[in-house]
Amino acid sequence: MVQIIARGSKGDGSVNLYARIYKRNVMNNAIALGVSLSKSDWHFIESVLKNASEAQKTGGAITLRDTLAINLWNIKNGLDIMLSAGTVTIDSAKKYINSILRQDIIKEVERQKEETEKKEAEAKRVTLMEWIDEYIRQCESGERLKQKSTKNITPGTIKSYRTTKAQLEAYQEKRHKIIDFDDVTLDFYDDWRRFFLEKKNKAGESKPYSPNTIGKHVKNLKIFLYAAKEMKLTTTTEFESSRFSADSVDVENVYLTDERVQEMYETDFEDEKTIEKLMKQAPSDEERDAMKDQLTRRTPKLLNEAKDIFTVGCLTGQRVSDYKRINESMYRKLSDDNEYIYLQQDKTGKWIYIPLDLRVRAILTKYHGKLPHIYDQDLNERIKVIGRLLGWRENAGITERHGMMEVPTQKMFYECMMTHTARRTFATNAYKRKISLSSIMVITGHSSEKMLRKYLKLDNEERAILAAAEFAKAKEVKLKVAE
Repeated sequence: MVQIIARGSKGDGSVNLYARIYKRNVMNNAIALGVSLSKSDWHFIESVLKNASEAQKTGGAITLRDTLAINLWNIKNGLDIMLSAGTVTIDSAKKYINSILRQDIIKEVERQKEETEKKEAEAKRVTLMEWIDEYIRQCESGERLKQKSTKNITPGTIKSYRTTKAQLEAYQEKRHKIIDFDDVTLDFYDDWRRFFLEKKNKAGESKPYSPNTIGKHVKNLKIFLYAAKEMKLTTTTEFESSRFSADSVDVENVYLTDERVQEMYETDFEDEKTIEKLMKQAPSDEERDAMKDQLTRRTPKLLNEAKDIFTVGCLTGQRVSDYKRINESMYRKLSDDNEYIYLQQDKTGKWIYIPLDLRVRAILTKYHGKLPHIYDQDLNERIKVIGRLLGWRENAGITERHGMMEVPTQKMFYECMMTHTARRTFATNAYKRKISLSSIMVITGHSSEKMLRKYLKLDNEERAILAAAEFAKAKEVKLKVAE
């Protein structure tokens, strides 16, 4: 049987309570409850417990209102049941007693335990920025490959990932906030786009990013998040919404005609007579002064290097990351006894053969087999200067997107020239020479005719002429069949 008993009288007249567990020849222990109270209070509790026991024996109603009495009654009954079942031990009895008398302590212990576990989990948790670092590391080490492929992710793609991470860091600094997985919501998406549209140049002038550039960063962020979701690092889903989209527009880039490519190739910006001639062709004194300023800041030698590299791009049809590294070691002679450039494209990993244009050979010979090194941004700037000096100032007929509207601009042709113009130039001029799209694709490395057609920059007159030629060819075939 189990009894609640009081022992020991202190100087102040208080007693300590115990739970006495007794079973003949099995157990006889008194477990301290950690409760002390005055003798008068104990007498009251003792009488309440006695009445409850009597009521229990006779089947009468047990009424307990005092909290301590209720707890002591529950201890007695619980231990009685354990004793009858033969499951009671000193440890199990103490644990049961504490579960009733020490609820507040138990709750605090559990709270502290949960808090500790939460802190440990937080310490182990990977943040968004840490994951992006890890994702990039996996790409660089070769642990992570291209989707549905056994090929490594290219340095150009990895560079793009790093740029997106840098833009996220710049956004955090600008907005004075830390972005983690759960923060990537549709509201964040809208604000991140605004961040790109608020961009300014070094002079403090408004320089918003293009839709394609913004779309590239959104696409990269979604790549990071989908990978994190696969690794069970996040449960966020708002980035999967159709509104969280990597928008892009077909860039209305210009292209150089064959005649302009040849003009650029033949121009020597280090020749004083050539410069003098170009200055005379300037439409105004103001434009002439601007041209002189451009020459002073870039120097003729740097312009010649940029012109030669860009010409190689126009004659090979490759991306800037590929045409900048073309060199003599890539020459190959095939069974047709012609020479080709054998190159592995940086972005796709494809190996392609490019017919070796004599002008490309001459340029490489000029630089002892290897093109000079120029950063993409510098090359982009110098290309525009070259176009300006050569007098390519006609309106390019370019439109830009402002919100949901397409707005025509007054941009001159040279202002629209960029490193990627070379690839469009090659594809468009080849198509104008009636070379089939499939043949052009062999050299440019495009995966589909649909993608290649985006590079064909023909005006309405050129399209009409090409269409007429195709209709004439089709008519001639029909006539031959009829004969």
